[in-house]
Amino acid sequence: MTSFKGGILLLNQVCVLTIKVKEMKESLSFYTEVFDFTVSKKYSEKIVSLVHKNIPIVLEEDNSINLSDSKSVLLGISSKNIGHDFKLLKNRGANVLFDEPEPCPPGLYFIVEDPSGNQLEVVEFTNEEQ
Repeated sequence: MTSFKGGILLLNQVCVLTIKVKEMKESLSFYTEVFDFTVSKKYSEKIVSLVHKNIPIVLEEDNSINLSDSKSVLLGISSKNIGHDFKLLKNRGANVLFDEPEPCPPGLYFIVEDPSGNQLEVVEFTNEEQ
């Protein structure tokens, strides 16, 4: 922690998650039709914010980089019923990378790729030891 006059400056709170995408129209369709997010604000043709309770999610179009070579963002999406959500996303045409949800320390998970190659982790927290 860094101190400043009058208190402590904390730089450990996530305030936004930006996902770089190759093509906005295709990506908006994926996030709104497959995952049921809705648009909260359109800043420009290349920057759109999605509605989310705690952390704003911003899609930013950027065709200047090879996005499939840089998977540095992993968005975790909470599931209350991973079996149901797994089938639902497959039925909606999502590129699900697993044959079925797999165990992980907090419970079960699977990974989906968006049209730009970004990986999204869907997790159901079933282990109470956290």
